[in-house]
Amino acid sequence: MMAMLLMLTMTGCDPQLNIAGAYFPAWLLSMIGGLLAFWVIHLVFLRTGIIPFLIPIPLVYAALLTSLICGIWLLFFAAR
Repeated sequence: MMAMLLMLTMTGCDPQLNIAGAYFPAWLLSMIGGLLAFWVIHLVFLRTGIIPFLIPIPLVYAALLTSLICGIWLLFFAAR
């Protein structure tokens, strides 16, 4: 019960960024940056012909995307 009350009081603690007068949550910007980085890496994979060696490809791509999003979050928005 105490944990639920603590979670409810912490809902407003996520960092929000002011961009052109509108507030965006930092996780949304991390996700957009991760998707852009993933797209660039996918193009590199296509150029080099490494995709047939990435088995199982959905698992590899999901892990890569998750790593990129979390990495961008840690790099730019983690509390220091």
